[in-house]
Amino acid sequence: MSSGPNRINTLFAEKAEYWDLDDLQIDYLNESITLKLLSCHKQQIKRTYIFIKEVMSFFVYQEPNVGTIRLNDRSFTDANLLSEISYHKNGFGHIKIESLESDLKEIEKLHAKTNFYFQVNNKDSFFIEANSVQINDERFVNLFADSRTLKYCE
Repeated sequence: MSSGPNRINTLFAEKAEYWDLDDLQIDYLNESITLKLLSCHKQQIKRTYIFIKEVMSFFVYQEPNVGTIRLNDRSFTDANLLSEISYHKNGFGHIKIESLESDLKEIEKLHAKTNFYFQVNNKDSFFIEANSVQINDERFVNLFADSRTLKYCE
C-alpha cells in the first residue's frame, strides 16, 4: 500500500492523463468506478486500470454540445480522451443540492466534498468523493476516513 497525494497525482500524470479512455464502469452496488485506459508507446499498447473505491458520491456534468464528441453521442470508433485527472487531499469542490421546490427543503442537507476529479474530451467532468483508489497495482486507502468507520466493507 502506497501513501501520499503527490504519488497519486504523479501516477495519474504518467499513466492516465491524455490517454484513451477505453472503458468506464460505474458500479453503484459495489461503490466503485473503474477506468480502463490505453496508450501506445514505441508500437506497444500500454494499459492503465484505475479503480476508485469506497465511492460515497459522484456528480457528472456534461458541457453543452460544442462540436466535439460527447460520451452519449459517439460512434463505436470514436476515441475518448481522458483530458485531466487529479486527486485533492483537502477536497476539490463542495457539491450541494439546492431545492427548486419549497416543500423539498430537506434535500438541501445532502452535500459532498469531492476529492477526485477527471474530465473526458475537455468537457465532460466527473467529481467524486471516494476513500480509496488503486492505480494498476498501487493502492491508496483511508484517504478521508478509516475504512472500518464507513459502511462499506471489502
